[in-house]
Amino acid sequence: MKEFFSPGLMSNSSPTLRDSHPETGGAGKKSRSDSGLTRGRSRLWSRVRRAFFKSETPRTQESMLPMLIEVFAGFTKLDGRAVEAEIDSILGFLRYDFPETVYTELKQLFVRSLRRRQDLDAIASNLAGTLPLEDKVLLGVQLYVLISRAGLPKENLITFYQFMTTLGVASEAINIVYQLNTSEFSQLGGGGGLDGRGVSGENHRLESITLSTKDYADVTIASAEDEHSVVAFRFQSLVLVKNLGPAPILARGRQVNAGEFCRVYEGQRLIIGEEVLAFEDLVFYFNTKKNLSSVQLYLALDGNGNHFIEKVRTKQSYLKVSFGLKIQVEVLNPSDAVIGARSLKKDDRFEVTSREKIDFPDHSEISFDDLRRKARELGGRYSLPPNRTVYLVSNDPDVLASGDILLSPGTAGRILLRIRCDNSTKTGLLEIIESERPVAVEGEIVKGQSPLKDGSVISLGSDQYLRCHFSEGIIEEERNVISTLRVREIAHSYDRKIPALDGISFTIQRGEMVCVMGPSGCGKSTLLKALGGQLKPKSGRIDLNGVDLYSEHDNLKSYIAIIPQDETFDPLLTVEENLDTAAAIRAPHFPILERRRRVDSKLIELGLNEIRHRLAGDHETKSLSGGQRRRLNAGMDMIGIADIYLFDEPTSGLSSKDSEHVLEMIRGLTHNKITLVSIHQPSSRLFHLFDKALLLDNGGRMAFFGTPVQMLEYFQEARKQEGIYTPAASAAPAGCEGAEGILGLTPDFVFDVLETPLRDLGGDVIFERDARGNLIPARRFNASFWSDRFQTHRLLEEVNLRELDSDTAQTATIHKTPQAPLRRWRHDWVRFSNQFKRAFLSKLRNRANLATTLLEAPALAILIAMVMRYSEDGDYNFANAFHIPTYLFLGLVTALFLGMTNSAEEIIRDRNLLHRERHHGFRIGGYIVGKYLSLGFFALIQCVIYLLIGNAILGIRDMFLPNLLWMFMTSFVGIAAGLFISSIVSSPKTAINIIPLILIPNIILGGALIKYDEMNRSFDIIQNIRQWFVPEDEREEASKLKVPAICHLMPLRWSYEAIIILHADHNPASVLTNYIEDEIQKFSLIPIEQELTEAQDERLYQFKQALSVIHGIKAGSPGEVSRILARIRRDLEGGAFDPEPYYETGETKGKTYSVGELYLNSKVQDLFTRAEVEREDYRKKVNPPNVFFGAERQFRFPPESDKPLFGFRIKTVSLNLLAMIGFVIGAFFFLHASLKRQLQKV
Repeated sequence: MKEFFSPGLMSNSSPTLRDSHPETGGAGKKSRSDSGLTRGRSRLWSRVRRAFFKSETPRTQESMLPMLIEVFAGFTKLDGRAVEAEIDSILGFLRYDFPETVYTELKQLFVRSLRRRQDLDAIASNLAGTLPLEDKVLLGVQLYVLISRAGLPKENLITFYQFMTTLGVASEAINIVYQLNTSEFSQLGGGGGLDGRGVSGENHRLESITLSTKDYADVTIASAEDEHSVVAFRFQSLVLVKNLGPAPILARGRQVNAGEFCRVYEGQRLIIGEEVLAFEDLVFYFNTKKNLSSVQLYLALDGNGNHFIEKVRTKQSYLKVSFGLKIQVEVLNPSDAVIGARSLKKDDRFEVTSREKIDFPDHSEISFDDLRRKARELGGRYSLPPNRTVYLVSNDPDVLASGDILLSPGTAGRILLRIRCDNSTKTGLLEIIESERPVAVEGEIVKGQSPLKDGSVISLGSDQYLRCHFSEGIIEEERNVISTLRVREIAHSYDRKIPALDGISFTIQRGEMVCVMGPSGCGKSTLLKALGGQLKPKSGRIDLNGVDLYSEHDNLKSYIAIIPQDETFDPLLTVEENLDTAAAIRAPHFPILERRRRVDSKLIELGLNEIRHRLAGDHETKSLSGGQRRRLNAGMDMIGIADIYLFDEPTSGLSSKDSEHVLEMIRGLTHNKITLVSIHQPSSRLFHLFDKALLLDNGGRMAFFGTPVQMLEYFQEARKQEGIYTPAASAAPAGCEGAEGILGLTPDFVFDVLETPLRDLGGDVIFERDARGNLIPARRFNASFWSDRFQTHRLLEEVNLRELDSDTAQTATIHKTPQAPLRRWRHDWVRFSNQFKRAFLSKLRNRANLATTLLEAPALAILIAMVMRYSEDGDYNFANAFHIPTYLFLGLVTALFLGMTNSAEEIIRDRNLLHRERHHGFRIGGYIVGKYLSLGFFALIQCVIYLLIGNAILGIRDMFLPNLLWMFMTSFVGIAAGLFISSIVSSPKTAINIIPLILIPNIILGGALIKYDEMNRSFDIIQNIRQWFVPEDEREEASKLKVPAICHLMPLRWSYEAIIILHADHNPASVLTNYIEDEIQKFSLIPIEQELTEAQDERLYQFKQALSVIHGIKAGSPGEVSRILARIRRDLEGGAFDPEPYYETGETKGKTYSVGELYLNSKVQDLFTRAEVEREDYRKKVNPPNVFFGAERQFRFPPESDKPLFGFRIKTVSLNLLAMIGFVIGAFFFLHASLKRQLQKV
């Protein structure tokens, strides 16, 4: 479980880190690693328990959560009552800091604590020796916010001070109260008045920024009506806002009145007046105030009059924009562009707000908020002053001081580096203090430190770099992100007759969300597949940052996420497990703690945190609502590295309110990304949530592309020009022709105009038949008309539609093509382990699978064994059991059948998920192996259950492991065959129907139902062809026990033969007998004329006596017989065998057991003996036949030659094992080829 307090770098200040050697930085790292390891183990055990038992209650009793709840409950009851604001504040803190704990559990724990009496002094004493200093300060901040909700009575403050003193942070408590108890904005003085005091100094003071409509605030807020004054505080990851103004503000969707606090979490927004500030914006302002974040860019004008963005100043630059707490504008050269009503004159310097815009002479515009976003995409630019030589580089602002290098957001895992610069030689030295991901210099992974030269590139990931320009005194951060998606005249058709896409062209900038709308069958899904790299169009180009998608497909595919309409999560995994597995597959290069942090954050953002341990379920189980299922389906791609998100009908089948929630969620989660969402016909409210809209018509033709308002204006103008009557237009009030009239229109109006029916002279609608023969209204204007009309409109309005170009040649060096993350064996292991976990848990929680495993195998074992329990002598015993060979064969048939049925639906069920994940770099071989292992585990359980029951009924003893080996191998072959079947068919019913086509030939040709000596010999085609080339007088009669060639293709033939040989020749009695006979045979190698020594003679005598003893053993129980055999073998190997004790055994009362009765079945022995007689026929000694059930195989080439070129002998059991392994490997390669063809098809 994630701990409430995340230990940081303790009291290490920046000078300590900067002056220390790399080794000294390891101390802090070790402490963090140990803590992380402990949390990782605890989390692993918790997840294992939930995986097997589906526990919805995380491991809270073993964490600090109960004690902290006691603290909060104690402070809540100080005034004798608990108000809603206090409870909301407490639960809000705890739900964020303990994301794995569901709301209902928190509420129950808190309610129980309110009913108990708390000794705050004792609790503080316990926490004093447990919590680090930073966590004590964090607890103090949260407690102060809590008691502030109760109006700050004096006794509460006294208790607070006493508690913090016992905790050991009395001076820090004074700082907290001093800083947070600010009631007047004038006291802040722009934030300067919040200076930390006490012994802790700067390390444990709260950072603050002020946001107000007043000019002297840190950040100026625009508001046309009300005055607003807000102060924001930060300590580590905690961000608080306090409303000091008279007007309320909105935080986390709730109203915050004057004097109230509210905590802002990652991914949430703060609305102050007309400003909407994201959590990331507040972090940027905090870092800027510490002089850690400050970005700038330049606007330039090329020779053709096109405006574009530059990262560095050139001769074409005319405007410099610097983003910090304020937005500073400096005019470098005169320009015709204007900002508001202000013209741009050289050397002018002034401040602007983020909502102001730059208007260009071509009527295009761009806001400073968009420019700030683009500046962040380009990365930072950090100066290296001559009087400084050491710089810290990190993505954690808490460890940095003014002038250090703070990396822009996006780096996964914590990074802390030190760069030492030598200004005289223009070189440097990179030292890694801490890094949770590989860091490379010029492509070489750095373990400890690495020299840097002028121009060296430090790689921090697949899309983030630092370029060292020591000669210029600059370190430049570069971000390889996809900033522009440009589609150029793409066209595609499936049957060369009806086009699916026809001449689609548009451009989308980063940060825009586009609605793709149109009637059914107009090509929306086809367009998304083409944009997602899954369907290469017949013509045209799709450029990302100016690079063709399909020419750099391997590098770019990981940065595109296509979220299909069909839900592709695993219904038998919990909500959290689905997201966790998706994150591991999409971003295996992220450290596990970073992935967990992102999953926890996304669960909160998606509104799924309270149901994180609930099974996702399917449409039948109804575990989740429709909106929750869509949010989960969308969230699976939100944790990776994608820059482009493509949603296919995410609101299909949802209510209007759920649709709004889903789209608002998509807009929030894909902030600052390129997003396309296909919707058949959105409502008016949904329509205006988009930045732009793309309207497709029949045949994949583009009818319009632009903003929602522009689309309504365009079709309103078209309605007037073409004289089209629509209900929406006729219902509009008279005189509403301007902006009010446009905003009153809905997307239904667009479709009314687009699909205006053709009418006859009487006004009746004319109908026609579509491609399927259905009657539909004929359209007055076809798709070609609207496509041509829009192209004409675009040509005439090209100037008005021109946007600020960031993809010109001048910026080509800035927006580089993102490279795919480096593939390492550790990444493959992360993907494989998570795919295996998903497959295993899915099988484990499948009730039908458990029923098959636990009931089908024993039921078949009981049925088969009871039917086969028959002896010709009447009284059943194993030696005379008539059906033992048949039982063994049917056991193998059962194993093959269960293996195929258990796996025949696996790939079919996963196919949509595999298609969704195919661009994220997982190895097909790893996926197959994961399936083999998970299915093999359950197959092993089935085989064990079957054999335990069947062998017990039929009295088969001491052969469990050999039987298990061959039954499991047969089942494993069935699994491999079933998976291959599943990969080549599209429905489970078809897969089940194919199983008999494999099973029945195996039964017929396996050698048990129809013996090979009773089979039609003309069926052996290869033997017949071979006889054609041998003269008739030289032909030898083939052995009737020889296996026909076609039967070698049947796995059951190999496993049945092996298991019969094992029962006949490898049972305990036969093994001991064979050992004795082999030892006796060694004496035959001694020449006849040579007399045996006394020791040899005694040894030979022992073996002969042992042989006679074995056949005469009788005992009162099978276990005693087994022990006697083991003792005989032990005595013989030790050379101390004495037959007398075995002859002197007294009479045994009751039933006795002999060796033959327990281990030697007559039917099995007959099969084996007959094969051995045929194989060892003296007439065929030179070229013995390879017969069914023979103990050995001999292979020679040429086979009929007396002097073959080569030959070898092999034990039949070993050969059959190799054959079974060969079946599995062959099926693996066939399955791999099938999946590869399906998943790599574009």
